[in-house]
Amino acid sequence: MRKEPSNKVYDVLRWFGLLPIAVLAAWLAWIAVNILGRFSLGSVGVTPDDFIGKLYFMTAGHAAIGIAFVYVGAKIAPVRRVIVAFILGGTGIVVSGFLLFPALMVRDWWAVWGGLFVAVGAGAVVWAVHVGEIDLE
Repeated sequence: MRKEPSNKVYDVLRWFGLLPIAVLAAWLAWIAVNILGRFSLGSVGVTPDDFIGKLYFMTAGHAAIGIAFVYVGAKIAPVRRVIVAFILGGTGIVVSGFLLFPALMVRDWWAVWGGLFVAVGAGAVVWAVHVGEIDLE
């Protein structure tokens, strides 16, 4: 339940900005994971072209995309944040599934792996909201 008074114009702007800000947050999360990964893996001699480097970037970076998309989008919503988290989680999983098709057609197995982890990240946030580990209110 919201405790502060409602400002209708502000609420409408939050609803309109929800999807673009969620997509921007997902992109920024991917960039942040890649920058941090380059520093942390580079200090132990792992380059982004090594198998371990690619595995890290494709797993952690793409999972961060799904996590940030759902969490930030749900926090932007002015009301009904849990329902918004479920909708965004479903949207992220469906879009990830649609993007797996072109990756399979060109046989880019790293893109398939990344697409699966976008869905895993989005699903993990939805699950955490469902069981009460993440409180969105």
